[in-house]
Amino acid sequence: MTPRRGKPPFYSETKVFPLAFTWDRKWRERLTIQNMERKIFWVSFTVLGLLADFVLPIWWALGATIPIGYASWWLAYRSGWFE
Repeated sequence: MTPRRGKPPFYSETKVFPLAFTWDRKWRERLTIQNMERKIFWVSFTVLGLLADFVLPIWWALGATIPIGYASWWLAYRSGWFE
């Protein structure tokens, strides 16, 4: 018996559902961007919060938490710098 030559029987499987694979790739890319935005938010929030804790008195640092949260949110999600 001679071995079969040619493509395996399921070789063109990826061409059967090209939109599904395109959607999956876009979904993974969006998931990666969301993870990056989340990390940027928490890193900026932590760094700015620690900076406020060491520079400002305690009550001012606590009061600065809301503006720091807003600035971190804007930096990570709304600025568009990390897309």
